[in-house]
Amino acid sequence: MLIKIKNLRLYTIIGVFDWEQNIDREIIINAEITTNFTKSLHSDDLSDAIDYDQIILKIKNLVANNRFKLVEKMAQTLMDAVLEDQRISKCKLEIDKVGVVENVDSFSITIEQENK
Repeated sequence: MLIKIKNLRLYTIIGVFDWEQNIDREIIINAEITTNFTKSLHSDDLSDAIDYDQIILKIKNLVANNRFKLVEKMAQTLMDAVLEDQRISKCKLEIDKVGVVENVDSFSITIEQENK
């Protein structure tokens, strides 16, 4: 089963330059979470599902409570948090940093990792 989180929009301070440390920057997070944990398909019970609301809350808290210079470091930190749930077999995570360069909507990186 594939769980998708689309266009989670958050604001955070991120960047390597001094001026970036004083402004909130919009980021957009997309995730594709792969799992074989499919009990909820038959039970209709939240306890048999991967609670995407909890994943989103974990991501929001990490972004709000940490300062990152690089989008790459942010992505790996979020990836590690998502993959703490052993029912998740793989995650693909994309983070867009909006308004970084003039005339460019966003800069993004994508990482993908399997759970060990």
